[in-house]
Amino acid sequence: AAHGPVPPHPAAGYGVPGPSAPPPGGWQPGVPGAPFSPAPGGVRPGGGRPRRGRWIALGAGLVVVAVAASVLLWVFRDRHPALDFHTAELVKTVSAGDTRPDQMFTATLGERAYLARSLPDDHLHVTAVEAATGKTVWEKRTDATAQRWAGIRALPDGLLVLGDATGSNTPRVLAALDEDSGDQRWRTDVGRDDTLYLGPDTIVRLDRTGERLVGLRLDDGRQRWERPNPRTEYGDARTKVVPVGTGAALDGPGNAEGSPLAPWAGKADRLVQVGADRSVRVVDMRSGKILKDRGNVAGLDDPVAARDDRLYVAENERGLRLLAYDLGGLGTPSVLYEAPEQGGRVKDLVTCGERRVCLLETPGSGADDTRVVAATEGEGTRQWPAPRAESLVPVGEHVLAGRDSPDAVTLFAPDGTAVLRDRDGTAVRLDAGNLLIFSEAPSAYEDDRVLAGTAVDGKPVEMGQLKQIRSESCSWNTEMLVCGAEKEFRLYRFAG
Repeated sequence: AAHGPVPPHPAAGYGVPGPSAPPPGGWQPGVPGAPFSPAPGGVRPGGGRPRRGRWIALGAGLVVVAVAASVLLWVFRDRHPALDFHTAELVKTVSAGDTRPDQMFTATLGERAYLARSLPDDHLHVTAVEAATGKTVWEKRTDATAQRWAGIRALPDGLLVLGDATGSNTPRVLAALDEDSGDQRWRTDVGRDDTLYLGPDTIVRLDRTGERLVGLRLDDGRQRWERPNPRTEYGDARTKVVPVGTGAALDGPGNAEGSPLAPWAGKADRLVQVGADRSVRVVDMRSGKILKDRGNVAGLDDPVAARDDRLYVAENERGLRLLAYDLGGLGTPSVLYEAPEQGGRVKDLVTCGERRVCLLETPGSGADDTRVVAATEGEGTRQWPAPRAESLVPVGEHVLAGRDSPDAVTLFAPDGTAVLRDRDGTAVRLDAGNLLIFSEAPSAYEDDRVLAGTAVDGKPVEMGQLKQIRSESCSWNTEMLVCGAEKEFRLYRFAG
């Protein structure tokens, strides 16, 4: 899980990202194993002239007390309180034409939702609506075309649309639409296996064929910079890229894999690039400048996560160790955890709070003994069992463990207590304090889905059954769920 720029979706898998393993924090819809369409998301944002007299002095004192009290309330308030979940209410339906569209996508960001459907002539029909009401803002047919589409992604000032690759050497179209009008601002081509990372005003493209990183301006698509991948002495330029996460991004909505839907929130302006030569370098997204670099830090198969001023590496050369590097210097790392036995495997690695990292480890004894190891710098580690878990999603300092076959989720409190245990289905982060739970894994075909919501310290609120939705197309914010159906889009309110 993490943040990024513009191709497909972020995913929680590790190893060398490619067509079979979407990278953490990048957008790559249509890649096997990645969510089909980028899910939506929103981020909550997150004295006069003195007068004479003792009455004025007393008033000033009261002002100081009031200011101090307000600061304390700000510091200690619950920034992600339990949402007021209720039975899902259908707010609006939006027609998707007279015939069933082959493909449907939605994306939600803040107060805006985008509804997209494929047309027989290879264009996309996009409708921008107010998320809370479904009121149409504009409708447009894209200038860009694709035989198949991979997905859409909401931006602070518009929408990205990405075509799917129809062959191994076929480029994919990437285009940006204007928020106010829906007009196409720019378009370009990206490679079949490229990954995009979204910054505040820059898209960084990992160009796998060209073996380079390329920075593109988000407003007009023009190239800002390019930088070749690091190489081994034998010319191997394979690489892995991980965005440096922020609390603001990770406390907001996440996609089906847990990566932030608004990865640019906070000071999200750096990437970590791991080279085939085991080097690591910190890259400024806007300028392409290498801020720091160091050799012999991580291999391409080593799980890596980054947040704020820390880089975490799970290396397994001589037994599993979890290391923490200061991104500002990349000096000697701190050892946060050493596995007590040989032969273990890391299933996932995510940041799960400020200077806190959570590792999902399967010991050599097998999946039934899989455990979560939570390490907080300066406070040691906690560990607890998570049998057969395959993935982790941070929810503030809580962590959601996902299991496959059958799909089920368990939510753990920071101390390892199971707040929600073995709930059937899948869950997504609405914010750092709340989850949305689907009764089954997403599907591209119409099917019924039971919905529930829960605060991290509460019990699930059952919100009823949604009939015949294409759940893979759904997107959400903290109040609304937007999904495609057979010949229409539906907007449901589930909180507020």
